[in-house]
Amino acid sequence: MSPFTKVEGVSRRADELLSVNQPLAALSSMSEVFSSKRFRTTPLSTLEPILIKFLGLCVDLRKGRTAKEGLHMYKNVAQNTSVASVEVVVQKFLDQSRAKLTEALAKVDELEGPAVDKTTVDADGIVTADVEDLEASETPESILLSTVSEEKSRDRTYRTLVTPWLRFLWESYRTALDILRNNARLEVLYQTVSHDAFAFCLAHQRKTEFRRLSETLRSHLTSSQKYSHQSHSINLNDSDTLQRHLDTRFQQLSTAVDLELWQEGFRTAEDIHTLVGMSKRAPKASMMATFYDKMVKVFGVGQNYLFHAAAYGKLYSLHAQKQAVSGEKAEDAELEKLSSLVLLSALAVPLGSGLLGEGGKRRDSGDEGEAKGKLGRLAALLGLASAPTRAGLINDALNRQVLKRVSPELRELYTILEVDFHPLSITSKIQPILASLAQRPETARYVEPLQDVVLARLFQQLAQVYQSLKIERVVRLASFGPTEDAESTRRRVERFVTEACRRGDLDVTIDHATGAIRFDEDLFGSDATPVASSSSSSSYDSVTALQPSASTLLRTHLTRLASTLYATLDIVSPSNSPIASALASRALAFSNLDSHLSEERDELVARTQIIKRRKELADEQSARKAQEDAHERTVKAALKAEQDAKKAKDDLQKREIAKMQRELAAQKKAETDKLAAELAARTGLSIDTADPEMGKEQIMLLSVQHIEKEKKDLAAKLSGVAKRIDHLERAYRKEEIPLLKLDYEQQQKRDREAFVSGQASRVEQARKQHAEDLAIKARLVHIMPDYRDFRSRVEKDSRAEFEHKAEVNAEQLAEAKQARRAEFKARREQAEAHRRQEEAEEEARRVQEEEEQRAAAEANAAEEAEKAAIEARQAALAEAANAAASAERAKRAAERQADLDKIAMQRAREEEALARRQNGIKPPAAPIGAPAVGSAAWRAARESQAPPPAASGERPRFALQPRTASAEAPPAPVAAPVRPTPVAAPAARGPPTVVAPGAKPSWREREAARAVNGGADTPPSDGARTPQPPQEGARQAYRPPGAGGPPPPAGGPGAPPPGGAYRPPTARPAEGGERSRW
Repeated sequence: MSPFTKVEGVSRRADELLSVNQPLAALSSMSEVFSSKRFRTTPLSTLEPILIKFLGLCVDLRKGRTAKEGLHMYKNVAQNTSVASVEVVVQKFLDQSRAKLTEALAKVDELEGPAVDKTTVDADGIVTADVEDLEASETPESILLSTVSEEKSRDRTYRTLVTPWLRFLWESYRTALDILRNNARLEVLYQTVSHDAFAFCLAHQRKTEFRRLSETLRSHLTSSQKYSHQSHSINLNDSDTLQRHLDTRFQQLSTAVDLELWQEGFRTAEDIHTLVGMSKRAPKASMMATFYDKMVKVFGVGQNYLFHAAAYGKLYSLHAQKQAVSGEKAEDAELEKLSSLVLLSALAVPLGSGLLGEGGKRRDSGDEGEAKGKLGRLAALLGLASAPTRAGLINDALNRQVLKRVSPELRELYTILEVDFHPLSITSKIQPILASLAQRPETARYVEPLQDVVLARLFQQLAQVYQSLKIERVVRLASFGPTEDAESTRRRVERFVTEACRRGDLDVTIDHATGAIRFDEDLFGSDATPVASSSSSSSYDSVTALQPSASTLLRTHLTRLASTLYATLDIVSPSNSPIASALASRALAFSNLDSHLSEERDELVARTQIIKRRKELADEQSARKAQEDAHERTVKAALKAEQDAKKAKDDLQKREIAKMQRELAAQKKAETDKLAAELAARTGLSIDTADPEMGKEQIMLLSVQHIEKEKKDLAAKLSGVAKRIDHLERAYRKEEIPLLKLDYEQQQKRDREAFVSGQASRVEQARKQHAEDLAIKARLVHIMPDYRDFRSRVEKDSRAEFEHKAEVNAEQLAEAKQARRAEFKARREQAEAHRRQEEAEEEARRVQEEEEQRAAAEANAAEEAEKAAIEARQAALAEAANAAASAERAKRAAERQADLDKIAMQRAREEEALARRQNGIKPPAAPIGAPAVGSAAWRAARESQAPPPAASGERPRFALQPRTASAEAPPAPVAAPVRPTPVAAPAARGPPTVVAPGAKPSWREREAARAVNGGADTPPSDGARTPQPPQEGARQAYRPPGAGGPPPPAGGPGAPPPGGAYRPPTARPAEGGERSRW
């Protein structure tokens, strides 16, 4: 697919190819979608229909490998965003495959008819062909053999039509399991597909495929544990996941038993045991019952009667628990039937099934270890702590009260085999019971093992009574009926004796020379007895001993002597008897036990609680650690996945950029080569495209230049050709004029001849048609009277029928009108009643609404009154708050004004002191009795002497008069008067400054002077630092040598007023005729 083709158009293209019957081309075009760079960025809502159609084509064409590749690529894209989409696609794929197989089977039935041969029809009615392996490829030899075989027509049709679809469906199941494996989010569908695959193998009797399916599931489970650290992996610690795996394994076991694959069933049972051991909760009782039921069949087919009976015992215990809980009668009947099978299977366990031979002959250490391992594995498979024994199974059955539920003949069978001692009549007594068991299908399998048990019991009992017997008598005793052949019984006895001696179960010698059987005894053996125990360390295994054997007497003579001596000592000297001392010690132990029993019980309970608490803490710690490990693994996996995704995204972006650059360069090169080739083909010019300077623009420029040149050449050629054609056409027309007149005359002649011949033919045709019409009229004249009679009769009948129908319709119309009137009247009355009812309801509703509105209005009025009261209270509170705030503001303003007055007074005093200090006038001594400066009396007198405020609202200025010096003091030099700084000016702030004559003004003084002069840099003419001329009667102020300029005139600005009186700034007019602002 082109990199610039839209993915959405692939489906339309495939439909077009399918419409022209090209499915392979359609499949190929859709396969290119997966290699497109837009595949991973296309939304799943667009990809899912395309993939479903792609899988449909794969199913139609049986392209399993192509479908598998497409499913894998779609899973990689969709599993992180929409797992449900993957499930839908896989399920659709399997449904289509199953539908194709069903169609093939229906086609076989349609072509060959329904199957009637029972050898080729299974239990579900599905025909099965003799195809051993669906995955085996066909060879030339197999094809030739199939053509010359003696198969029936149906078998050939089945092999041709159904077998390919069987193979494809099997491949589809394997593909689906491979897609869904090891993903926790797809686990449910994985188990569902596994169950469907089991059903497929069972329905079509596919034993080879079932074995491969079982191996596939085991390998998937193993790999899931191997990669458990990955994200979304299968976690068998989850109870739900483990339960689903157990359900699948139970279904696998059932299918294996139904297919009679006993070895595979045993391996599946081992898998179930492993999963059950991993589970933290016990499986369901119904599942375990099914498991034990299948294991009964597995062990029964394998003739392992010991574990067959043990499985029956476990199954019986489950049914007994269920019956005890439910108490249903059906369960009771099933329990009675199961009781018979439990007892019968336990009795059918062969004697000598233990690890030791019955003759006490121990096997080799290697065989013993292998046997122990096998028995332990089988016991663990059934949930047993140790390997079962025949005696243990029988005792368990007796403890469960099985004998009360079984039939009388089975109770008699138990009595004969396990209780009674009758070697001479055991076979004759048990023969009717065995015959009865052989007639029932569920018990027929136990007849042969019971015969072996009877023979073992026979030889055990004969060995206690006889040392030797004739072979003929033993054969008669071992015969199970008079009809049994003596020779076959003899061979059976000899074979049994040989096998028992080989296993070590018997120690018997057959002497064919004398025709006798001797029961040997190993007097010095480790367990010397002719017949050893079958399942325990006892020497007889519930066999009644009439007398001890010689080996027993030899082995126990010291024990018997010690017992006799102890008994004698007990009689002669009871005080020194060990028996008395043992009894005393026992009594003392019991007394100690009674005294310390409560303490030990408390210690045991405390220890149990401590162990339980430690176990709980250990479980909590292990669970917490497992949770932390899982979280850490999840975080690491998420981080790694994020890093990998980022790296993959960067790599993909780099590759895409590089690919785009290469594609653009290749496209540009291709266009350049194409233009060069076209130009070379058209003009014959040879252009070197390898030259980097020769690009597309240069080639197009050369092409345009060549086209212009060709246009000019063609215009020159066309002008000459036009002149030639003009002269040639003129000559043609001169020669054509006489020929046109001749042709016109010939055309007129041909037209006249054609018209005459056509007119004659038309006249002749009209004459023939008229004659034919006259003949037809003559024939029809004879039937005109009949026609008129028939027409009048038909018209009369039609009119009568019409009139009758009109009358009927009129009657029906009248009845309909009457019914309609009655209906309309009833409907009107009903409408009137309905209207009156609605009016009554409306009136009631209106009254209710008025009541509600009145109540709402009253509530609103109460609410408005309450709101008005609240607003009034709020307004009063606001007015009180405003009044308090106004009073507070007035108080603060008065305090602020008082502070300002204090500040102004202080500044005035500072200015007065500064002026006196600059004029050299000492303050006069305060008169005696005058108030102190700064006191309240002094402040009151000061305020009473203050001038009235100016009309402009400015602060009043104090007119300070210079004080005269005393007569004794020398005349002080009169300095230039200093103009005090206004109160509000920034330069007047701060402490007063004493300026020496001739010193430079400070920055603050310059700023104040600039503000007074309207922003000019020159100091004012009446500045404090401007040198003044000396006054009369006073020394001239010192003028520094560097001060230039003539001295100011006496009456100039800045000069003191006449008489030496000081005039404050408020008394002098400012520049421009206005009063200075402060």
